[in-house]
Formats: sequence, C-alpha cells, structure tokens
Amino acid sequence: MKKILVAVDLSDLATVAIDYAATFALAFKSHIHILHVEAPATAYIGNEIVPPAIPVENEEEFERIRQELAAMSEYLHNRGLQADYELIKGPVIETIIEKSTLYNAELIIMGAHNHGFLYRALIGSVSTGVLKHSPCPVMIIPEK
Repeated sequence: MKKILVAVDLSDLATVAIDYAATFALAFKSHIHILHVEAPATAYIGNEIVPPAIPVENEEEFERIRQELAAMSEYLHNRGLQADYELIKGPVIETIIEKSTLYNAELIIMGAHNHGFLYRALIGSVSTGVLKHSPCPVMIIPEK
C-alpha cells in the first residue's frame, strides 16, 4: 500500500483519521495525501436554492483551513512520513472519489459522524457515499 488518501472535515475526527493514516504509512512506507473538500456555497432566495449570483469567497476562512491542513502535513513530516495536502471546492463525495482515482489511492481513511435517522434519510452521509462509489478500500473512523 503506497498511497493513502485521508479525507478530513477538520473536526476532532480528522486528527484521529490522521493518526490511523500515520500508523498504516509507517507500516507500509506509504505516502499520505490529506484532502479537504469545501462544498460550494449556495444562496437562498425565497424557498428555492440557487447558485449565488456573485460568488462570495471568504479568503480568511480558506487561509485558516490551509493552515490547519499544513499543520496536519507537518505533523506527519515530523513523524518521518511523506505527506501533502489539498484544499479544493466541489461536491464532497464526487470530489473525494475523483481525487482518490487521480491519486491512485490504495486506501481512503475518513471519519463518520453519528447523525440521526432523519438526517441520514434526507441528506445521507459523506462516508456512505464514498463507501458506495470508492475505487479502493475505505476505512471509516466512527465518532465516539
């Protein structure tokens, strides 16, 4: 296993997923690619969801996210591992699948939050979507 993709959402689960990736990477001498996908912003007008007429980017928020991803990558480097990171905007599930294919990932590691039945029924979950469409094995770290 030479390439591990870690999909992070910057919650507390992200650090747990990074630690799991580090364990595998040390054992298999793998490269770790940390990926954070920002969902596209939507604007609400009345009762309809439409794309914003003028995209509003919060550069300060993106910079904060970049710094967090860089810190994760540095943490792995300090453990003697090869790692990089990527921040991209797009549909979360589809982007994770696309990036794992482009990266030739042999394992995807990600966390899963415990949402209620109604949330899962109406919205679904990223981890379920990735599991259904992944080109490689997926390790899901449950929220405790």
